[in-house]
Amino acid sequence: MNRRRFIKGSMAMAAVCGSSGIASLFSQAAFAAESDIADGKIVRFDFAGLQSMAQALAKKPWGGAPGPLPDTLANLTPQAYNSIQYDAAHSLWNGVANRQLDIQFFHVGMGFRRRVRMFSVDTTTHLAREIHFRPELFKYNDAGVDTTQLEGQSDLGFAGFRVFKAPELARRDVVSFLGASYFRAVDDTYQYGLSARGLAIDTYTDGQEEFPDFTAFWFDTAKPGDTTFTVYALLDSASVTGAYKFVIHCEKTQVIMDVENHLYARKDIKQLGIAPMTSMFSCGNNERRVCDTIHPQIHDSDRLAMWRGNGEWICRPLNNPQK
Repeated sequence: MNRRRFIKGSMAMAAVCGSSGIASLFSQAAFAAESDIADGKIVRFDFAGLQSMAQALAKKPWGGAPGPLPDTLANLTPQAYNSIQYDAAHSLWNGVANRQLDIQFFHVGMGFRRRVRMFSVDTTTHLAREIHFRPELFKYNDAGVDTTQLEGQSDLGFAGFRVFKAPELARRDVVSFLGASYFRAVDDTYQYGLSARGLAIDTYTDGQEEFPDFTAFWFDTAKPGDTTFTVYALLDSASVTGAYKFVIHCEKTQVIMDVENHLYARKDIKQLGIAPMTSMFSCGNNERRVCDTIHPQIHDSDRLAMWRGNGEWICRPLNNPQK
């Protein structure tokens, strides 16, 4: 992912306050492209309407942490969760001829408890329809999920989504949005890099870090042959709401995202991180000290590469000094 292009865009911030929840806002808002899996009520949608929704939501109290999932999902092991696969026959743009892009959804479960709503948008009419969860959209394989606990639970939503690009439309994903406001993309080796976040709050204060969630996404239907598409997102947390627009260019050798966001604060925020990137590093080959396990390296990333404003690329090794 190209960081310099990622942070391109505009941002508007407004401080507002007030009281109630998210459900009533969806009924008034703009939310429909014809799709085999989009089964919700047809409603209008545009980015201006999403901004108004986020602003109105900021005047109401935060809805709180996600509620409990059915036991069969809440108790999944990582191995069991990873064995749940979306059925490619029900992909979002499966009916689009000569499509270069397609979208599949992640199942809620394990640590992914936030129920994220998904909407399909017809770019000609600006009409949207919600895609409701139903077990037949997934292949549970040997996950051990009791699907009888999921029947009729159309409000379960999804945990996130991922994007596939031709010629690997059902095999290799190139973009992933999963968990809180995390998202990431691949390079020409199909290797995922750093995880980006929609927003970071209080990452190094004395208090607890806050992790905003993307709680809903709207997908402009990709046209035949397109390798660029647009997705919109609603962000929500105890301190802030936001309306996001991602224009995602799935190029031959890289994925570039142009991001526009509008934030509305519920309360004062001590530390706010815009366009944050996230990775993990414990120890690696560049350090004098040796990792205290059998593994010679423990990290997701071992160096930081940056594209400077003057066009220069620089690279610096990561370090984890002893306190």
